[in-house]
Amino acid sequence: MPMPYSSSKSHNRNSLLIIPFLILTACQSSIVPEDSVTKIITIADRTASEELIIEQAINSPVLKIEEDDVIESFNDLWDRLRTKFQLSRHYQHPAVEKHLAAYANNQMYFDQISERAQPFLFWIVSEIERRELPMELALIPIVESTFNPNAYSPKHAVGLWQFIGPTAKSFGLQQDWWYDGRRDPRASTLAALDYLQALHQEFNEDWLLALAAYNTGEGNVRRAIRRAGLTKETADFWSLPLASETRSHVPKIIALAKLIANNIEYGVELSPIANEEPLVLVEIDSQIDLNQAARLAKLDYAELRRLNPGYLQWATHPDNPQVIAVPIKNAELLQTGIADLGPDQFVTWDRYEIKPGDTLGAIALKLNTRVDILQTVNQISGTRIVAGDSLVVPRTTDLSLLANYNRATPSGRRILPAPNEYIVRNGDNLWSIARKFDLRSAEIASWNNIGIESFLQPGQKLNLEFSQTPISPSSEISLNASASDYRVRRGDSMHEIANKFSIAISDLLNWNEMNSSDLIFPGQLIRITPLEITLN
Repeated sequence: MPMPYSSSKSHNRNSLLIIPFLILTACQSSIVPEDSVTKIITIADRTASEELIIEQAINSPVLKIEEDDVIESFNDLWDRLRTKFQLSRHYQHPAVEKHLAAYANNQMYFDQISERAQPFLFWIVSEIERRELPMELALIPIVESTFNPNAYSPKHAVGLWQFIGPTAKSFGLQQDWWYDGRRDPRASTLAALDYLQALHQEFNEDWLLALAAYNTGEGNVRRAIRRAGLTKETADFWSLPLASETRSHVPKIIALAKLIANNIEYGVELSPIANEEPLVLVEIDSQIDLNQAARLAKLDYAELRRLNPGYLQWATHPDNPQVIAVPIKNAELLQTGIADLGPDQFVTWDRYEIKPGDTLGAIALKLNTRVDILQTVNQISGTRIVAGDSLVVPRTTDLSLLANYNRATPSGRRILPAPNEYIVRNGDNLWSIARKFDLRSAEIASWNNIGIESFLQPGQKLNLEFSQTPISPSSEISLNASASDYRVRRGDSMHEIANKFSIAISDLLNWNEMNSSDLIFPGQLIRITPLEITLN
């Protein structure tokens, strides 16, 4: 997990604010430069010509790939990775061998990694190649997040690369209610590689020290070097007094590289990943409902969300970014469908936080909308509103355009957008807060390290950022590169987990020293293998 960045050397970050994929600077900015190798479909000025422009080039300042480069040499992306590993001199270290033994023969783990990495790994590999960096860096998301862009740790690290908020901000990653660049695979990859290159320079071009600093923070590495009586020039990662997590983090990455380079020898089959870009980025010049985009692309809504994890709400950003990644086969459908929409068929949304003294009438007047619009889209049956809650406000007064918008539960109860942090008010309890935001009181208690029956004090702050993580039906393994653990998700039960992994419920309970009546909570780790084959 990258820690807050503060280099003792001068480091120009201006370039980091011009990230060419999913960090935009103006409404008409392209997510990717015009000469990018990644396909971009731009929806041109609809009022002028309805013309569609498809841009694809290979002389890219972002992904410069020569025609006879390695991209053309391999059908399987895993083969391409193997040619670019640079840290093989560390393969024989005992710490590497320890983790290699744990990874070996764990087919289920690598099957899941391959499935998750498939949409995003090609672009990551290409960017690492362009920068001429060790290909071992492409394996960091395996250790950090098991290649889950929605991974959220108890330390509030998010995304493939597990950025915490301050570090993400310092490297130009946009974070707001609509969009989180930490969850965006392209934007976060650019930021992570920028950070790793800065750390590599900071620590005398030693990649092991850079990897350690990425995990624990450069300040901790500097202090470990001083405690060892060494300098950056003489420091050796293997001899530094670092935290146990960091001492494991670096050899795990090297062990993965050794296994991938020799997977057959270690009894692991790597599911092939095509050595080609699987996605097209469709740039849109207006905010669009993601459900509407999925219908236009004839793509399952859940799949569209999986490919665009940076968007936190039901729509693209009202300002920037406004781009949607879809499989190549669906791109033309989306492109044509959007082009056929008139400008008045797009709805842009704002978020308004209710202030003390506000009324629906006053808010409607202030935001140039109507009370009935606010009531419809926020599922408000009367006029009562509460200071501190949020309203979504469409930039339209045409109710027909809002027909597909529904923030209600199946029972019709109004659901408010959950903030990242909630301040307890008089009369609040965990149940009432959970009901307000369609969460579970056990979730809130678990993520805030409080008891389910805890008495809440007015002014107390509760972390609700976990609620931004979409629920996925796919099985979830631990965030710490261990396939022996499963991280409990919302709605799970021990019986469901046992069925998911084809385990007898009696065995699952026994391995976890639990009774059938014991409760489990989101974020809790459940052991799914016997103790004797645990990964460390």
